[in-house]
Amino acid sequence: MKQSKSMQLWNLLYPIFLYFAATTLLLYVLELLLPKSLDSKLLRQLITSAAVLPLLYRDYRQDKSRLQTSKRSVKGTALLLSCCTGGCFAVAFNNLLGFFRIAEYSASYGQIEQTFYMGNLLLEIAALCIVIPLAEELLYRGLVYGRAREWLGIKRGILLSAVIFGLVHMNLVQFVYASVFGLLLACFAEWGEHIWYAAAAHMAANLTSVLRAETGIFAWMDRNLWIRIGATVLLLGLSGASVRLVKRKAE
Repeated sequence: MKQSKSMQLWNLLYPIFLYFAATTLLLYVLELLLPKSLDSKLLRQLITSAAVLPLLYRDYRQDKSRLQTSKRSVKGTALLLSCCTGGCFAVAFNNLLGFFRIAEYSASYGQIEQTFYMGNLLLEIAALCIVIPLAEELLYRGLVYGRAREWLGIKRGILLSAVIFGLVHMNLVQFVYASVFGLLLACFAEWGEHIWYAAAAHMAANLTSVLRAETGIFAWMDRNLWIRIGATVLLLGLSGASVRLVKRKAE
């Protein structure tokens, strides 16, 4: 029986509502249990994301079984190339955002930086580079993109899932970044017929952002404008080349 458009849209969006409802409730409980500290906000995010992982994975597996997608194996070379793509993209695109000074128009983004990049490095890596990206990939590429693809087809499904991924971040900087990155991640999910290349790229992208915020590993790019421009062009080129290789290796 064919569903109405409103029911198809609800089928697409309700996993997001459930995710935010569950994590909001868990965060409220944890605020009562954990003492406030510099790391406590990020620790609560880590715990809540880890808690919903089994439910997200269960629903993802059910969708794959229902849609009868192929069981294509994960290829190590494509996985490494996905990491390369994600890392290069994150550094280059953040440079582009810096050139246009978009962060100046988003006060909420500054608050997020203070929450996520002002604590323990190992905690940031565990939360921002492993658990939270995995939860988001199960939700936005595993469930949202999979259902958008079923409803609208590949191209419009990729576009819709990317826009939703940008909107849920609720600030201008991350909307632009996450929408563009979401296009790439959905392509990876499509080419691999699972979320693991997208998850690898997402984890690598977040890792470069954490290392950039907490260490001096990318300080050489800030020596002058021309070095930053050259590095951005180079990294964009590497990211584009890696994308093509991921497509070739994953399919």
